[in-house]
Amino acid sequence: MTNNFYEFLKLNSRQGLQILTSVVLLGSYAHGQQGSQGNTTIFGGAQMSFFANHDFVAGGGGAQPGVILTERQAGNFGILNFVGDNLTSTGASDAAYVDGYVRKYGSGQFVFPVGDNGSLGPFAASGDGTMGAYFRADPNTAVTSNLFTGSDYAALPNGGPFPTSSMGTNVEVVSTVEYWDIDGAAATPLTLTWDASSAIASLTGGQISKLTIAGWDGTSWVAIPSRVDAASVLGGNSDLNAGSITTVSPLAPDTYTAYTFASLVVPLPVTLTRFTATAETGTVLLSWSTTEEKGSDRFEIERSNDGKVWAAIGSVASRGESKVLVDYQFTDVKPAAGTNLYRLRMVDTDGTYAFSSIREVKIKGVMAIAYPNPVAERLLIPAHGQVKQATLTSLSGMRVLSRSSVSADGLDVRGLAPGIYTLSLTLLDGTISTQKVAVSR
Repeated sequence: MTNNFYEFLKLNSRQGLQILTSVVLLGSYAHGQQGSQGNTTIFGGAQMSFFANHDFVAGGGGAQPGVILTERQAGNFGILNFVGDNLTSTGASDAAYVDGYVRKYGSGQFVFPVGDNGSLGPFAASGDGTMGAYFRADPNTAVTSNLFTGSDYAALPNGGPFPTSSMGTNVEVVSTVEYWDIDGAAATPLTLTWDASSAIASLTGGQISKLTIAGWDGTSWVAIPSRVDAASVLGGNSDLNAGSITTVSPLAPDTYTAYTFASLVVPLPVTLTRFTATAETGTVLLSWSTTEEKGSDRFEIERSNDGKVWAAIGSVASRGESKVLVDYQFTDVKPAAGTNLYRLRMVDTDGTYAFSSIREVKIKGVMAIAYPNPVAERLLIPAHGQVKQATLTSLSGMRVLSRSSVSADGLDVRGLAPGIYTLSLTLLDGTISTQKVAVSR
């Protein structure tokens, strides 16, 4: 579209005249729509223009409610134009969107109401003349449904397919769920959006800070500096289930052939040279050393008995920026009987993190059999479900408390005089463990 024609469109929009720039077939001549009973179709080489905001629920302006279908074939696009400054579209959903290409003319950020195969996949841009379509398809094949023929398109856009195994520096994994073809010469911030079906949690391993926009440069998927939007362009806060991410700097959409989500390789905030876990009397001592720390904030210690479910049991602050050997220690005072697995969650100052390797310690019987110590009210026993008999005796050998079973509430010692006592636990397997306990007030 020439600049003169664009000025003509803008002039007529100010006069309230809607222009259909070529033939649009409606009603009984429309093809079936994905997930909708909408019946507006824009065939190859044809265009339709809205000069005002559009509501996909109500329709209007020459379009029926629901899906608007446009031809996707390269070199023979059907295009829906939004012409005007700061236009919006409302009511878009998985059953009401533009299945194909949308172009915007004018200033202001515009959320492109594009979708494919029954899924809404909006993106946002502000550049005048930006055009794009959403593909709910694996970039490795780049094939989506052709509703005009009832078959599939060949790989789209030109240059596809886009193998996700070809990745640039620091790209860890590329989405196989979806991608966008976005075109335009004017530099603009680009924003991609996601919902639960985009599987961002799986893509990033649950670390949204690893999410980035990636662009296909002709040979590989390249990470484009991007930042997750605290407030999504679609409303609400961005999280792993729904949100948006925007390029840090404007770029011409024509720079890349296709766009999608990727997960970044996050460098370790520290250089970890040693990590050990050693059983000691009633405890497990964890020790580790670093030789370099940059942007490190803390070490969170996590424990598991099966390697699947992990729980944080403590945290040790980082010493800060360092390029020398630094030693750390943490004591687990309540290890469980049996297998104890430990790992470090090394957290950076910006919230990114990485895990250390796993260390295993096997405990026979009950090591840290009771806590707190000293105790004022209740003596808690981590392995209470394994206890067959629990007794407390004074230093003179007098039994002052005896229980045939112990609950999660532990032993009530409020009636005992302050002093040193011996706790003896007999487990169901016959193991007997003892521990000195100080009762204080």
